[in-house]
Amino acid sequence: MLTRKIALTAAFSLAMTVGLIAEPASAPASVAVPAAIDETVEPSDNFRLVIDGQETRLVPEKPFEITIKGEKMQGLLQVEPLKTFNYGGISLQYPRHFTFEADLSDKDVSLWNLSGSNCVLMIQLYPAEMDHKIMAQMLQPRFGEKNSTVSDCTLSLKGNETKGSKLTTTIGDSSITQEIYSFKVQGGSLLLILQDTLNLDGKSSEEGRKFRQLLIETLSFSASG
Repeated sequence: MLTRKIALTAAFSLAMTVGLIAEPASAPASVAVPAAIDETVEPSDNFRLVIDGQETRLVPEKPFEITIKGEKMQGLLQVEPLKTFNYGGISLQYPRHFTFEADLSDKDVSLWNLSGSNCVLMIQLYPAEMDHKIMAQMLQPRFGEKNSTVSDCTLSLKGNETKGSKLTTTIGDSSITQEIYSFKVQGGSLLLILQDTLNLDGKSSEEGRKFRQLLIETLSFSASG
């Protein structure tokens, strides 16, 4: 469960596997070479449109034609690039390719993870008061105090600078940061932990930078106190 892992240890599996792929031979001049396909992209969902019992298979971003009451009509299925998280009184947008995990096994604690390739947002609701500084101090020994440092960080929300604690952990050539922010909400506390796997130059990943900005622009919730 995410609670038992503190939603962090598993996210810090930074082992990288490198495969060797032979260069394909050139195709004969008389054979048409198919267009390159990006095989890193997850296959899209399958869609179908049913109107008055008439079924049409749809492919995102590919025009289709359907006949309704003898009249031919053109259509196009477009998929929005962002999804909306709207649970626990918290609202924000996140990229549609992020995975979603939820752990509501404890009736008093709600945990959600939104995970991309390099960054993860952990959304945690607790019935007790939680503080970002205390949480950072609790997490640091889990990664080894020699490997981790704690510093201050800020996040601009609704025009106000919100103070937090940043845990930076380095093991070998790999580093992650975890920005921890705590808020008082009705019935307890909200913890937001924004984790990013840094580039080899020590800078935030492109995905991490873009998602952080998206969080600044779209995050909303009702604070208490």
